[in-house]
Amino acid sequence: MAAGDIERVVTLPDGRALAIREGGDLAGAAVVYHHGTPASRYQAGFIEAAARCHGIRVVSFNRPGYGSAPETPPSLASVGTDAVHIADALDLEQFSTVGVSGGGPYALATALAGPGRVSQVAVVAGIGPWRLIEPEDPSDPERELLALADAGKIDAALAGYRAVLTAEIGDLLAIGDDSALVEAYLDGAPPDDLQWLDQEKRLLWAVDLREAVRTGDGYARDNVAWGGRWDIDIAAIRCPVRLYYGNLDRLVSPSHGRWLADRIPGAIQVTWPDAGHGIASFGHWDTIFASMRDESV
Repeated sequence: MAAGDIERVVTLPDGRALAIREGGDLAGAAVVYHHGTPASRYQAGFIEAAARCHGIRVVSFNRPGYGSAPETPPSLASVGTDAVHIADALDLEQFSTVGVSGGGPYALATALAGPGRVSQVAVVAGIGPWRLIEPEDPSDPERELLALADAGKIDAALAGYRAVLTAEIGDLLAIGDDSALVEAYLDGAPPDDLQWLDQEKRLLWAVDLREAVRTGDGYARDNVAWGGRWDIDIAAIRCPVRLYYGNLDRLVSPSHGRWLADRIPGAIQVTWPDAGHGIASFGHWDTIFASMRDESV
């Protein structure tokens, strides 16, 4: 962790204990950060230097199923409520929220869980309900898993996604050296999309990855929560929302942003040129934080 960062545990009203991290400018305006998939609270370390420059305090936490956070049924709305409870525990009356990639829908859920308290939202390369956005492919095994969830067979869908993660990760976590772990994890990624990733961030990514995939529970829960039927009404969001995407992103294309922008009142979409998923997610935080600061003036 960087000097001045804080790690603590917050106990929610239902008794669950969630690990949280605070970084950036600890005296600054609060932003609740929703990490990607799979990831953990440590991912916020990628943006904390930019946050310090812009006077922003970043609060991040492990979603259910990540690290030691207890698993809960797949839901976007419940994580939004968790975020508001964390804000309560930290005495944050007003705060903004951001979500990166798989964390994007949870930032929107937070705005709905804390109306009047959430001042603005930034969704950064955030996934939408992808079955409604991407071309139909009946042979896609993930569509088959989500069809199980649609039919009420949630446990079967979760088990299927745990198996997907196991197949993707394989024995990577057996690699003891952090640099070697990240190199193996990113094997095949376009080099241009990793320009933001210096050695310090690579080592942080290793810490984040080891925390994120202790089990496959968080990964599975996320995929069912935002891949299935959303339990939030994004048309009811009333605070300012900005949507940031990369025009070369093959994981979460700008079409996700357009789908969200068409349904969120007043939402503004920004599309970065020549940006894949990595650059879109972590390469423009000075601009994102500057926009958030200007919005709050």
